[in-house]
Amino acid sequence: MTAGIALPTAEELAATRWFGGKAAAIRTIELEDTLELGDGAAISILLVNGADRYVWTAGPVAAAIMGSGMAPSRVSDSWQFRHVGGPRPGETERPIGVDQSNTSYVVGERVVVKLFRRLWPGTHPEIEIVEYLSGRVDSVPAFAGAVEWRGHGVALLQEYVPGGRHGWTWCSEAVIAGDVANMQRLGAISAELHAALRGMGEAAAGPDVLRAWHEAADAQLARVLDTVPADVAEELEHALPRIRAELAALVAPDDSPTLQRVHGDLHIGQILAAGDRLVVLDFEGEPARPVADRAAPGTALRDVAAMLRSFDHIGRYVEHELWSGHRANIERWIDAARTAFLAGYGPVDATLLRALEFEKECYEFTYAADFDPSWMYAARGGMRWLLEQDG
Repeated sequence: MTAGIALPTAEELAATRWFGGKAAAIRTIELEDTLELGDGAAISILLVNGADRYVWTAGPVAAAIMGSGMAPSRVSDSWQFRHVGGPRPGETERPIGVDQSNTSYVVGERVVVKLFRRLWPGTHPEIEIVEYLSGRVDSVPAFAGAVEWRGHGVALLQEYVPGGRHGWTWCSEAVIAGDVANMQRLGAISAELHAALRGMGEAAAGPDVLRAWHEAADAQLARVLDTVPADVAEELEHALPRIRAELAALVAPDDSPTLQRVHGDLHIGQILAAGDRLVVLDFEGEPARPVADRAAPGTALRDVAAMLRSFDHIGRYVEHELWSGHRANIERWIDAARTAFLAGYGPVDATLLRALEFEKECYEFTYAADFDPSWMYAARGGMRWLLEQDG
């Protein structure tokens, strides 16, 4: 540790978008380690409530990370910098996007440095997958390096794609325009991605795996009811028998699923549009889950379910924030986007896919409770849509 490093107050930490403990009080914040990178830049590891680790930064940390990759003397035994190239003269950094469960910066308009704010032990799935896919899939920006602390993934460095438009932006415009032109191609890109990820290994999912999926979904549903506001919990309680019946299909799919590495959080916000190119980002998995769970092999249909749910969520966002009074148009767009994506992706087990959509929608409630309570309207709208469909 380094003396003089200022710890955030509980209020400052809780106010960050990426802090995942909003449902519980912050009792203690300890400074566990700090790496000073020069010019006022530093990375600090905070231990919150004696259990959860977060990354706190100061100064121009992204450019300094690239500089430290070329100066091993600055790095202690606790820190590892892999394949990190140095900055070019005059290069600066700028933030990109909005803090969510991580923070990203562009350095020199050529490299993205992505800081993982919540630290989990074990090989970080995004670092591992992006490094594996680099050069194998054109839709994934190339791996440029990684930073780790005592076996925890701290940062990923990746090719910057200039001129890219965030998925939430270009797809919101598509909803209003009634345009689903990109969705069939996105389905084909997703199928290509899954085919490449099978190269990391695959196996059949036996009955024990299916039971574990069902048990985890039931446990997640119980947590939803414990963490959401009272009015949301009351609404879900009314639909509880139906939701449980839908989740029960996880143990009885039409076909035996194949287990493989997956994206883990594939939704429209992860798809960058740069000219005619669609780029897939953010392989870190669902940020509310431990790294070990996110890195475990699963069914590729979980990614498909997440993307289909995101079409619904962006529709709710457009209606809520941009285009009120047009629900019928938005519902037609959701249906058309789903149809086009599945046409591009190829055949799926419809029974398993539907169960996974219900599981994903339950997760959205926990995400809203932990990271962004204002997002609760999208989870509620998505669950209502699912319950209105007969499958």
